[in-house]
Amino acid sequence: MPTMTRINPADLEQLQQGIPPSDPALLTQMTLGREVWLDRVQEHYLENYLADGGSKVKVLVGEAGTGKTHLLRSVAQDAQALGYATVYLSARDHKLNDLPGLYRAIVAQLDLDALVQGLCGYVAAKLGYGRDRYDGQGSLVPLICEEQLLTRDQAIREINRAKANAFHTIDLGTSFRTFAHHVITSHLIHGNEADLALGLKWLRGEKLERHEKQITHLFERLSRTTARAWLNCLIRLLQLAGKTGLVVAIDDLEVMTEHSPITGRFIYTPNAIKDVCELFRQLIDDVELLSHFLLLLAGRPPLINDEKRGFKSYEALWMRLQTGLVPIGRFNPLADIVDTDAHLLANGRDFAEAVHGKLLTLFSDANLPLELDYDQVPDLSEQGPLRSAVIKATLMVESALTPGPSAQGEGR
Repeated sequence: MPTMTRINPADLEQLQQGIPPSDPALLTQMTLGREVWLDRVQEHYLENYLADGGSKVKVLVGEAGTGKTHLLRSVAQDAQALGYATVYLSARDHKLNDLPGLYRAIVAQLDLDALVQGLCGYVAAKLGYGRDRYDGQGSLVPLICEEQLLTRDQAIREINRAKANAFHTIDLGTSFRTFAHHVITSHLIHGNEADLALGLKWLRGEKLERHEKQITHLFERLSRTTARAWLNCLIRLLQLAGKTGLVVAIDDLEVMTEHSPITGRFIYTPNAIKDVCELFRQLIDDVELLSHFLLLLAGRPPLINDEKRGFKSYEALWMRLQTGLVPIGRFNPLADIVDTDAHLLANGRDFAEAVHGKLLTLFSDANLPLELDYDQVPDLSEQGPLRSAVIKATLMVESALTPGPSAQGEGR
């Protein structure tokens, strides 16, 4: 008997605004037309090219409501299922002017506990302790002492020997190799979470005090000069911890071309735009140096077409992107510039209606009451057909769940 679809109020609220749901199962269930682009990205890039060590930068461009955020979320979900660490950032929430800022924003979303446990598990495996015997939680010393009848000092020597062998031949650079040793010493050997926290503070790009540097031996600081190497080494750490690679999605980049609704001034200054464009130029040029890394950038057409504030305003970046805009008369699923308007057309002219119907089926399967007062439907003409279809379907549930005058004070 199939499991009944569960839909929570938070996801309904997001869908009512045309925002993809947070629940992975619901996102998967409502996703149609995967064969046009998502399946190709999964098979060609996630399962093969990136997994084999390649890196790629792709740009999604399309009008409002053409599914850019949904596609980003879906790629991230596919990547997670294949073992990648994933990060989603909105340019409206993060002003990513330089690579150090991007690095910090990435690390802030990573599961650092899982990273620590993965690194400790990597060294423990060198000693014959697989996941079935050691899960990365706490010190391994008591287990070694008990099973191998060793003293504590002898067990520590065994772990130190395995630690040295584990990281000796891996190109992590001096600082990140020191960090890896610090993690093993603090967590796997001593179970000292205070010292471990200092190492993670450094990894996040935060400044260490002098005494904290003495404890960790981590003296290098995150800067514009070191950020490229830090990002590369971070990806290698993730791989050692068991991840396939890193996927980063940056959405809403059209904000670079927009005015603040409060001040009326441009949100991004000309210098900030140059910094953002230079950041992406560096990352495009660095794909030969980075490995197992996918960067997805998304925004509305002004992101590309605005010659004063978009990518066209920065020649060094535009020269690297414009080949992706050569028209070929049909949607190209492997192009570096992904036209989400063309993607919608490739899914068929009835795609929005199909999504609308799919959502209604999911709502019905979840036993949500469906009704719609058409007098309550807002003007959706500027939302685009796809987003309008999603909002209208969700309003059928929202209308049914909204308390009437006699139910004031009751929860939804």
